[in-house]
Amino acid sequence: MRKIKFLLATMFAALFFTACGNKYSVENLKKNDKLLKETAVKCKEKNDEKICKNVDKAQSELAQENWKKVKPEIKAKFDKFTKDIMAGNYATVINEIPEKYLKYVAEKNSTSVEELKKMMTEILKIVQTELKIENVVYDVDAAKIGRTSAGRNYAIISSVTTVAADNQKVDRKQDSLVFEDENKWYIMNLDENTLKYAKKVYPDFEEIKVR
Repeated sequence: MRKIKFLLATMFAALFFTACGNKYSVENLKKNDKLLKETAVKCKEKNDEKICKNVDKAQSELAQENWKKVKPEIKAKFDKFTKDIMAGNYATVINEIPEKYLKYVAEKNSTSVEELKKMMTEILKIVQTELKIENVVYDVDAAKIGRTSAGRNYAIISSVTTVAADNQKVDRKQDSLVFEDENKWYIMNLDENTLKYAKKVYPDFEEIKVR
């Protein structure tokens, strides 16, 4: 009798752990967005090595799969973005910034979004008179791809901008954050001040590691 009870207990335990294992498998996590987000948040609080490894793998695979689909769109967006910068089409450049981010910055500075856009345009015009942008080179193929616990896809893309001033040319290296918000992709500079505000609007940006 004891042997039978032991065998039954072993069988139930095996079934239980198999079920749990299947629930948190990479493939199941990829299929179940709600479970993936919930588990990703739990992994930030308490690390279960096997499950959290599966979460990381699922997030990575989903990010790569998404990137393959949107990469041509992002490349075209960067092409247009750099052409607009060099041509001085500042309105188009500013439109690449999410409205909710602009709204937050405007409120913090006790102004309206429209006034903020005007100020940004004026600043860009002043910079353009002092510094001539001669070339912008970016590498979409070397982008660092990721996905936050909120399910937000993003990419960090490095670029080199050649500017001329006082008969001298300088190459300026910088990173841009390309991210998804409500099924639309945006481009944002990865400088300290921009990130400070961006993390208030998008708390999951805390997970993005700047290289």
